[in-house]
Amino acid sequence: MKKRIVSIFLTVLLALLMVLPVSAVDSMLYIIDQRGCVTGFIPELNAKASVISDTYGFTVSILLTESTGGQGTVAYSEQIYQGCFGEADGIMLIESTEDQEWYLYKSGSAVDLITVEDEDALWAEYDYYGYYDEAVDAYLDKAQEILEVKTGIVMDKAALEAAQAEAQAEAEEPEAGGIPTERLQSRLVDNGDLLTDSEEEELLAMLDEISERQQCDVVVVTTDSLQGRTAMEYADDFYDYNGYGFGENRDGILLLISMEERDWHMSTCGYGITAFTDAGMDYMADKFTPLLSDGFYSEAFTKYATLCDEFITQAKSGEPYDKGNLPKGTISPVMIPISVLIGIVIAFILGTKKKASLKSVVRKTNARDYAVPGSMILTANWDRLVNKTVTQRKIVKEDSGGSSTHTSSSGTTHGGSGGKF
Repeated sequence: MKKRIVSIFLTVLLALLMVLPVSAVDSMLYIIDQRGCVTGFIPELNAKASVISDTYGFTVSILLTESTGGQGTVAYSEQIYQGCFGEADGIMLIESTEDQEWYLYKSGSAVDLITVEDEDALWAEYDYYGYYDEAVDAYLDKAQEILEVKTGIVMDKAALEAAQAEAQAEAEEPEAGGIPTERLQSRLVDNGDLLTDSEEEELLAMLDEISERQQCDVVVVTTDSLQGRTAMEYADDFYDYNGYGFGENRDGILLLISMEERDWHMSTCGYGITAFTDAGMDYMADKFTPLLSDGFYSEAFTKYATLCDEFITQAKSGEPYDKGNLPKGTISPVMIPISVLIGIVIAFILGTKKKASLKSVVRKTNARDYAVPGSMILTANWDRLVNKTVTQRKIVKEDSGGSSTHTSSSGTTHGGSGGKF
């Protein structure tokens, strides 16, 4: 991916958003989340940042990004801040996973107002929490606390609560529930940079063709970090908050690959839950995870896409692949006579060897030849029980198959399966 081009595009887009008419609560975008870390929490967090910024006349913002496109956190944060807020007094905390660093950009009066100790305190507060929504919220609280001490202005808590309640209410409305009604991203999002440009083009064309023909989204997402979440949470949220899925039920499947700790997870939704059962996904994983382990990423994703196509087709026949109904391997017709011939040759060789080892044996025609005369005299006989063995076996009820489900952070029902590679 041309990350420098993407970063420039995002900057221009954010700048354009500044001149569009919007509601009072959303007049500025203070929480800039290019990684999708806090997508579902942005309305409430942005409302808080807006009230803080309005109260003190001092912009408080944060930028979460996968990459700075080679610019570095200092130049990139300055570029994004000025594109959004111009020369306004304020601060922007940036965290870049690719650069593995943070930086606090200061504009206008913030250069003198915010000390190095304040910078460290803001980062420490943010870095303390394991979940990004909590981390961003703590950063905003610390910024408000510092500004209150420096300016002597006490923020109106009632105004803050009202703004957050309004943002939360709007987020819970059906038309603005945080889940887009249309797909926002490509069916291939290679943030982990595992594929070449040509491999991306070929795989995306394949994913698009299968998805459109089957009317069921087939998606591949790679990332360098799960950003404090589990693979399941990341995959579910990425699916929900980027508008994937066909129809009212959001039919589809998403394969997530995280290189942070080599996690994979498949998240299913809508008809995808029916088409991809737990046993079916285990079967699929057995086919593509060895390729992932060996670093053959393009081949692994192609195998995954091909299997998805087969599984959706099978499910539409009325019998999804499941326990006792998984795909069978095929044998070439040429192999049947070859296998028979090999068996005959092996049997002939072993039989010949056995026969050769018995040349010294003389056939006996009568059992009396094996008995010594007068050596066997029976005077009495009886039966005596010397041991008793009882074998017990627990009868385990077989798993009936199907798909296990759970609820994601957006309230959407998902199926899924995951592991390491």
